[in-house]
Amino acid sequence: MKTPRGSVSVLLLLLLLNLLRVSRAQSSCIGPSIPGIPGIPGKPGPDGKPGTPGTKGEQGLPGLVRHLNENGEKGDPGFPGMPGKVGPKGPVGPKGVPGPPGARGPKGESGDYRATQKIAFSASRTINHHLKSGQPIRFDHVITNANENYQARTSKFTCKVPGLYFFTYHASSRGQLCVDIMRGREAPQKVVTFCDYVQNTFQVTTGSIVLKLEKEETVFLQATDKNALVGIDGANSIFSGFLLFPDAEA
Repeated sequence: MKTPRGSVSVLLLLLLLNLLRVSRAQSSCIGPSIPGIPGIPGKPGPDGKPGTPGTKGEQGLPGLVRHLNENGEKGDPGFPGMPGKVGPKGPVGPKGVPGPPGARGPKGESGDYRATQKIAFSASRTINHHLKSGQPIRFDHVITNANENYQARTSKFTCKVPGLYFFTYHASSRGQLCVDIMRGREAPQKVVTFCDYVQNTFQVTTGSIVLKLEKEETVFLQATDKNALVGIDGANSIFSGFLLFPDAEA
């Protein structure tokens, strides 16, 4: 005997409704349900907001020294600092010990007089005529002229070897006489003046000087307005000079 399909569907529906009622009735009679098995942990949530700062803690205990009496590695040199101010002058130190003797110097020149410079002259006046003021006094007769530094034509001594020289004159006069000793190159200058005063009688006037001369300087006697100089036999007038010491480099 066959059952219609519609009847089967109705029967299934009624069966499901009946099961649902039974399940509700059991849950109301039994009471609280039994917990199920814990599920799998979920993913961590995002970080929360920062909390408020905590209070300052107490000071900790001193650290322990790992290696006593040991220096660390040497660091790199630092940059040079700025120069400081000059300090006060210190006290004078003690005198040092004498140094060793120096090397022997070159041999000096011979002390023999024959090895030194020989310069000397002496000339007399044989001209007896009136002198003009400001002109060189002529001593025309050469007596001695070592090294030919004296010129009779000009009556001037010209220095060829620098050094110290001695000059002197002896002048016979009959009246007032003043003599200038001159020196220089292009424009000679008066060094000293010697004077003597008499009336109508012969006398001898003398003067001398030491001069340090440079090369090509001249020395001569010059007349003034008081010029009673004579040059006659028995009343001679003489001009002389010679080198005392030459300069070291001469």
